[in-house]
Amino acid sequence: MSSATYTRDRKRVIVHRDLRDFTYLGCPLTKNRSPWCFRLCVPTAAGTGFCGRVAPHGMKSRIQQGIADYRKIQNDQSTRV
Repeated sequence: MSSATYTRDRKRVIVHRDLRDFTYLGCPLTKNRSPWCFRLCVPTAAGTGFCGRVAPHGMKSRIQQGIADYRKIQNDQSTRV
């Protein structure tokens, strides 16, 4: 019997695939060198950043939204007096 060289004779086929739609390419403002958002852009009114994805710095938590609502109410009451 021959040794187990027959497994080494096979050639591996490498298949290259395109990037998937959900692949994160990074921030365009840092030339895609950062794998995460550094909050450099000003988000639009729709809450998207320069790259077109949802800007995490454009969203407010419920606590931040509560503080903003409270300050708005305080400003409205101070202008009425």
